[in-house]
Amino acid sequence: MFRHHRIRLAAGAALACCLALATGCAGSDPAATGADGRARVRISSPANVSNVPLHIAMENGYFAQEGLDIAADVDLGAGSTIESVIGGQVDMAWTNVVSALNAYGKGLRIRLVAVTDLGVDGAQQLLVPKDSPARELKDLVGKKVAVLSPNTICIVSIRAALKALGLPQDSIAFTPVAPPEHATVLSSGEVAGTCTSDPFRTLMIEELGARPVLDATAGELAGHLVGGYVVSDRFAAANPGVLAGFQRALVKAAKFANADPGAVRAALPKFTTIDAKITDRVAINKYVETDLAATKSEVQRMAELMRAYGLLDKPLDVSGFLLPGTS
Repeated sequence: MFRHHRIRLAAGAALACCLALATGCAGSDPAATGADGRARVRISSPANVSNVPLHIAMENGYFAQEGLDIAADVDLGAGSTIESVIGGQVDMAWTNVVSALNAYGKGLRIRLVAVTDLGVDGAQQLLVPKDSPARELKDLVGKKVAVLSPNTICIVSIRAALKALGLPQDSIAFTPVAPPEHATVLSSGEVAGTCTSDPFRTLMIEELGARPVLDATAGELAGHLVGGYVVSDRFAAANPGVLAGFQRALVKAAKFANADPGAVRAALPKFTTIDAKITDRVAINKYVETDLAATKSEVQRMAELMRAYGLLDKPLDVSGFLLPGTS
């Protein structure tokens, strides 16, 4: 079932909060240690396909083998993840790579610990209502489209597709809406379309009869980086061993997930709102099995695409963004 309370993203206020926190916090943030001697890491992790390996690693004991106690908090809002990391409310957070790069480009002192997944065909789509007259992207010119946040791969993808059609990048307007509310704003007519990923993409297709008019993983964005885990630079500096163990466990879980898609589908109903009856229709991304250094070129490429499509004000060197010691 979809949640029906509205969660809006106040991007400007959130960024101001982040900047204040970034400049106001000093020192280091060592991970807490439990009675069993394991380092406890608090993680904000939305209920999406990208976070399945995290849960597999928890259930299969991969983190415990590294001496880690992971406390994963499902956060469907995703509007406060980065500022929560900077402010110390959580130690680590999953966020989409575009949002993380945008925040880093604005001076927030965060580090990317790991990239979780790469987009596959159909994993993220621009959907319209079943009775919409729109059949392709150009039919949405002058309309409003719901996106996860002011900085998300959907905006990059749609602007790239508009450019390919010879249309202005600003010919479609974007409005940030929390993932579980995309169905509400689409069915109410508040927006003409919604760009979203699973599990919400499949739910809207199954329950509302929504139709895709654009695959957000096509063209320049084929195989794009989806998301990853970030920490504050304070936490990174204080916990190199903890984060190295986290990376090893996550890579192990990613290999397990890629080798057994059935296990991924079985895990989805445990921490998302998707019903087990439709998990076979959910698009499963390709999970990243390599260390962070191996994805540096792709992170840099994403930063360049963001610059080209208006999500970064200036060129960005991502070297300092990657967790120290992994690049």
